[in-house]
Amino acid sequence: MTETVIGVYGSSDDLIRILREKCPALSFAGEGIARDTARVVVVEAGAATLPPVPRKNVIRVIVGEGAIGPRRPGDLRVTREAFLAQPAETLAFAGDAAELSLRAAHLETQLGYLTQIHELMAMADAEAVSARITSTVLGILGLRHGTLYLHDPRLERYVVSFTNAGEIRDSPDYLPGIPEDLLQRALGSGGSYAVDPNLPDGGMIVMPLKVDQDLVGVIKVPLAEGDEFDEHALSNLTQYLSAVAQVLGNLYQLTRSRDLAMRDDLTKAFNRRFFDSYLDEEIERSRRYGAVFSIIFLDLDDLKMVNNFYGHLTGSRTLQEVAKRILAAVRGIDKVVRFGGDEFCIILPQTDQDQAVAVANRVRKAITRNAFHIDPNLEISITASFGIASYPIHAVTKDNLIRQADAAMFRVKSTTKNAVGVALVEDAAHPVAPRYLEP
Repeated sequence: MTETVIGVYGSSDDLIRILREKCPALSFAGEGIARDTARVVVVEAGAATLPPVPRKNVIRVIVGEGAIGPRRPGDLRVTREAFLAQPAETLAFAGDAAELSLRAAHLETQLGYLTQIHELMAMADAEAVSARITSTVLGILGLRHGTLYLHDPRLERYVVSFTNAGEIRDSPDYLPGIPEDLLQRALGSGGSYAVDPNLPDGGMIVMPLKVDQDLVGVIKVPLAEGDEFDEHALSNLTQYLSAVAQVLGNLYQLTRSRDLAMRDDLTKAFNRRFFDSYLDEEIERSRRYGAVFSIIFLDLDDLKMVNNFYGHLTGSRTLQEVAKRILAAVRGIDKVVRFGGDEFCIILPQTDQDQAVAVANRVRKAITRNAFHIDPNLEISITASFGIASYPIHAVTKDNLIRQADAAMFRVKSTTKNAVGVALVEDAAHPVAPRYLEP
């Protein structure tokens, strides 16, 4: 029998003393958590205390003739005389039975996971999949509330996919509500989780969800005062999260496929379809949190001359190179959109007018710093005109914000070119000359 601790619930100290004398190779616990969590327990009829409601893989050796309640599966009843004659043999048998029961329970658990995976694979609704996975995790832990965050490549941050932890406000944070050090501990752990019971807002279990090297999601389970979970459950939890990894991978790839559908084929910037939906979301987010964001419209100066002189293939390659320089000059959270033709738009979350001006000038310089090497024998130099509008300074609706930025850009393009213009607050009702910001 593999080495284990055997719990003893006796009517006196004599039973555990006798067992230790006759079975020196075994370990016995007469009190405490070691006894209460033992896989095999010896219960003497007439004992003042009885085991807690046991797990199904615990074997109880009932010693004596007294009644200790109804028999349940896993009970082995034996007279005191017969038991004490050869206790090691009886306990070896009980240990083997406990091991077999544990293995059977493990196989049953794995079968349940496989059945659920089969069902999840047929589900295309990300929220429904997230709800099922989160509910299963909470069931394994025996806890009540949790939140599953999934990575959204469109927003380039993690968003709530499912929660039953009450209303959780959307947040522009990369991974809201999860301490960075706790996440790193979870990522570095062999069990793929980390527990901290002493955070300022209460304890927390963090479970990263990885597919290959991609962190596709994170489950956060808050720990309220009095919440307890079985340490053995964390082992099952690791097995479960490993089992559903492929489902999460498929869900992540589906999300990425949707992201690709929002991209312009030529430049790999986002397309107009993305722009329309994302700008609505950014306005709602800024309105809800009282934040400011800005958009930059830029139109390439005289790309038509490039097309006419060198051909449309060269013009297309020039657009590709311009898009690369724009993307390299902005932050990861900024969204670069090919608005149409040779016009681009940059959406700058949490960015005020002055910060947007700095970004526009950085992009302008990135475009003009060096000529574009279209092929070994051809260099193209091109500039762009920029227009900036900020929410809610210049407009409070999507259409007006677009109109303000586009108008500021057009005024630059029709005068100096290769400069940055900012819409004025008065523009909404009383159009005036634009304010130009020279390099």
